[in-house]
Amino acid sequence: MLHVFACDGDRLRWAREAEGVRTPLPTEAVWLDLQNPTPEELARAEALMGIKLPTREQMAEIEESSRLRITPGAVHMTALVLVWADTDQPRIVPVSFVLAGGRLATIHAVDPQPFLAFRRRVTRSGGAELTAEAVLAALLDGVVERTAAVLRRVGLELDTMGSRAFRGRALPVKGERRDDTRTLKRIGHTGHLIGKAHVSLSTLNRLLTFLARGEGWTPAKRTRRWARAALQDVTGLGEYAQFLSGKVSLLLDTTLGRINVEQNEIIKIVSILTVTLFPPTLVASIYGMNFVTMPEKNWTFGYPLAVMLMILSATLPMIYFKRRRWL
Repeated sequence: MLHVFACDGDRLRWAREAEGVRTPLPTEAVWLDLQNPTPEELARAEALMGIKLPTREQMAEIEESSRLRITPGAVHMTALVLVWADTDQPRIVPVSFVLAGGRLATIHAVDPQPFLAFRRRVTRSGGAELTAEAVLAALLDGVVERTAAVLRRVGLELDTMGSRAFRGRALPVKGERRDDTRTLKRIGHTGHLIGKAHVSLSTLNRLLTFLARGEGWTPAKRTRRWARAALQDVTGLGEYAQFLSGKVSLLLDTTLGRINVEQNEIIKIVSILTVTLFPPTLVASIYGMNFVTMPEKNWTFGYPLAVMLMILSATLPMIYFKRRRWL
């Protein structure tokens, strides 16, 4: 899919009429957004940009020199962007930004939410980003803000789970239903999401450092100034993501420890009940023996005496356990 945005006077316009296969791309195009492009769309974009755009294999490279490189007449940058953060399967997908000939081309397989929001904003108001570098700054700002919103939501969720984990009760209150399996899944999903966000922020940090320095090419002063400010935001978000990772580890250890304590408590109770019921069982076993010469068989109060003996043999160990504070 190819989306074309062109400069129309003092505003940025979504040139939908240029997205047809047979329609030539306008020379005033500023941003070419390619989502899962077909070979024909890729060829049209390359013809207008005057360069070769990166392939999926090149976008998947993890070397720094492959993600941030300068070629004659073009600057290639690739970042990993967090997508599907509101689902059970968050992902990070490579998004390439190519600056060449005063135009910006973006290539991605999954449409990030900030890109969709920017296209909607341009459709409604026309936008104010009239240069390729300004569009690049607006898109990266959206990615950073989206990641910050995800981390903020995750932080609130961790606070909620933490308040339940640290309220000081080993066992649930009466009438409370607590699903430890679901809690562990939520903690695991949260940690997985934070890890994805941290990887994305790391690539954004390197990309913004590359823009702020402008080594090997000459970005506009406004772009370098914006990149330095955005770099501070990304650095702070990276530190916050590390802090949240620590909270996830603490919450996971606390939850597993609480589950272990509850299991030990249950085993303790079962063990005490086993010891408590052993003497009555022994008494009942003895008096259940079928020997004719047992003197108690001819006693008038033999049966009540045996019952009282079983009750005392169960009660006395319980009293002893209570005094030793084992119960």
